[in-house]
Amino acid sequence: MLLLACVPLEIGEDSAPVEGPQVEIEQIPGLEDPSAPVFDPTRVADLALTMDPTDWLDVRDDPWSKHWVQADFQWGEERVEQIGVRAFGSGSVRAGKPSLKLSFDRNLDGQTWRGLDELKLDNSSQDPGFLNERVATAALRRAGVPASRTGWARVTVNGDYAGFFVVLESVDDRFVERWFGHDDGPLYSMNAHNWGQGLNPMQDPLTWYEPETSYGGDGSELALAADRLAHEEISSVLEVLDLEGFFRESIARSVMGSLDAFSADGNNFYLFVDEGRVRIIPWDFDVDLGGYYTGTALTVDPRAPWLTSPWSYNSHSGAPYTDPVLLRALEEGYDPEALVAELIEGPLSWERMDADAKEAAGLIANNVHEDVFGYGPAFDRRRHDLRLFLHARWSVLAGQEVAPCPAPGGLVVSELSPSGSVGWGELLIDATNWGPGFNVAGEHYCTGLFAHAPSTVTLELPQGGVLSGAAGLQDWNQACGDGAAFQVSQGELLWESPVLRNYDPAEAFEVEVEEGPVTLTSTSGANYSCDTSVWLDLVLRPS
Repeated sequence: MLLLACVPLEIGEDSAPVEGPQVEIEQIPGLEDPSAPVFDPTRVADLALTMDPTDWLDVRDDPWSKHWVQADFQWGEERVEQIGVRAFGSGSVRAGKPSLKLSFDRNLDGQTWRGLDELKLDNSSQDPGFLNERVATAALRRAGVPASRTGWARVTVNGDYAGFFVVLESVDDRFVERWFGHDDGPLYSMNAHNWGQGLNPMQDPLTWYEPETSYGGDGSELALAADRLAHEEISSVLEVLDLEGFFRESIARSVMGSLDAFSADGNNFYLFVDEGRVRIIPWDFDVDLGGYYTGTALTVDPRAPWLTSPWSYNSHSGAPYTDPVLLRALEEGYDPEALVAELIEGPLSWERMDADAKEAAGLIANNVHEDVFGYGPAFDRRRHDLRLFLHARWSVLAGQEVAPCPAPGGLVVSELSPSGSVGWGELLIDATNWGPGFNVAGEHYCTGLFAHAPSTVTLELPQGGVLSGAAGLQDWNQACGDGAAFQVSQGELLWESPVLRNYDPAEAFEVEVEEGPVTLTSTSGANYSCDTSVWLDLVLRPS
């Protein structure tokens, strides 16, 4: 058995901590945790695998077979020999860059690395931003929901670059011991890709769930919990089910707009039987945080998240899926509105979520652009659209603007009688269909005009002074359009911008104006379908 001392990690040149508030590396409470640096969200690590080239071709080019092969592992200066490696995943499986499961004890019984039995490398094929796991799991852990820790690594195999990966803490016996203080109970994952059962009554629980650890399990605890949930008094339910934990997990994931979770469609979770009580551990966050069906994700109802999921049906029978645990919690008087307010004002606050997304994206940008998937352009969109989603969703939930909006110190655009024609849709003041304010290149602006290019808008100025603001294209997963240019005129041209394209930073301006009409114009090229032009934080101040 090879045991390793806890030594400093060797980190690549662009892996310095990001600027701004630093995120604490989570430790096992009361214990020195040698695995904590593996999941440091402020660094990108270098990980090397060495194996027989034929074995690597088998794993890389036929990941669906999920054959185990043997390899040597190196993380900085730390080396572990004879580990097991195989591809993992379902919808995320990709030849060329498969997700990888690393098992330290598969070939040498009892071998661990930094207290871990295994580690997962997620290829992020379904999350081109490489951000969802980091942002979602950190938020859940702050909210007291058990969720895997994450990191990032550049991976080489036999000296050749294999890609940039999200490092995931495996949900295994080490994980449950860290969270629950013991691993003396069955841990179940979903059996194959069978979703849509949840804890509705079931005859054969092993159709839906399979044991994940050497403890084993026949699923009887899950069948018992499902039966009591459907038929017995609450005191009997609470003996076999962590109703509060399920409720908290459900509401937190609904806040994040999940369409693919236990309460949404009966997918992406583990169940741990903790001293006779079934507890939930969420997993796989590709379809949280507006990652897919973004407009739909904005409308997820925490009381009935299955109403918005496109997969809310039983994968065997086709019957509609509803979450009986959430329904029972509501029946017993659990208050989702109160929990939403608690979460978005505390552990899931917009300020913290937005800071996590911004800092993480800044750290990993170069690595994503160099990755073998070629997701660079998609990442550039996603990093900004994630922040747009966070602002829009949190403002919807709060019922008000969540971003700080400083006093303008003058007349804002809504006081300047804006009117005019737009190329598509309608002229909107201080909001779009995506929430209050506007987002351009990930940055939020509290007031302004949405005027889809080509557009001509007139402002009526009651006095002369200085008109200031900025112009740009509203974010929202825009991969089309050929940009727009902006002009401010009052009898003569006062200011014009270069052609601004999707996700370019906004262009600021400040011009002297007289009392009377001022014209704001946006023009586009031949294709203006994505040229969602906006005038931002327009303010008229005295000279």
